[in-house]
Amino acid sequence: MNNTTQNKIHIEETVGIFVGQFSDNILHKHYALQISIASQNKFEIIDENSNKSSYSTCFINSNIKHQFKNNETSLIILINPISSIGHQLHNKFKNVQITSLNEDFEQLGEIFTDYLQCNSDFTNLINSINNYFINFKCQCELKNHFKDERICKSIQYLEQNFDRVVSLEEIAGTCFLSKTRFLHLFKEKTSLNFRRYQLWNKLIKSLPYLKTHSITETAHQFGFTDSSHYNRTFKQTFGLSPKFLSSLK
Repeated sequence: MNNTTQNKIHIEETVGIFVGQFSDNILHKHYALQISIASQNKFEIIDENSNKSSYSTCFINSNIKHQFKNNETSLIILINPISSIGHQLHNKFKNVQITSLNEDFEQLGEIFTDYLQCNSDFTNLINSINNYFINFKCQCELKNHFKDERICKSIQYLEQNFDRVVSLEEIAGTCFLSKTRFLHLFKEKTSLNFRRYQLWNKLIKSLPYLKTHSITETAHQFGFTDSSHYNRTFKQTFGLSPKFLSSLK
């Protein structure tokens, strides 16, 4: 077992990769699609109705309340649902809330096992996972997934400006829409809430800063009222505390 490198985190625009022990996870929901893989024994997923199910691999759709319970090392992959990878996964599981993954994802488990057996380091794990997901990238990337040129344009604009938080007024202006009309159209065409999408981006960008700064400094740097606001939003989004994630390498 790769004991020296269990607790790790890697975040990029489309995918967040977490390896560690997530024993303090609370009931939560988040914008991202989630894939979870156990290292040895099965982990437990508890839904909002307190139903418990055990999985060795699991897919959780966007905005589905769940609690992840496992005292052993696990792999959790969070995926931006409006990315090309997320779009393909959404098409595959659009009628599903939480489900066990089938043999199509067996290679992901093999990649994780190889890492745990010290046959690869964390950088190789990240590269292997990213290369794996190329197979699930949408085959029609040049087409308008959202059936509306304005929303397609807004998604491209958000991706091009991922390094900053784009205001509602700014993004609505790129589509020549009022703020109210943009929010309605974005929800209608993507099935996602723009404010939650915006919050996800803000939190993702805060993670590298959090590695070298206090929670209070991070909260102020990324526009949160105070550390309590940042803590609360973080837990609601990831189901984990920023203190826990700041300890990952």
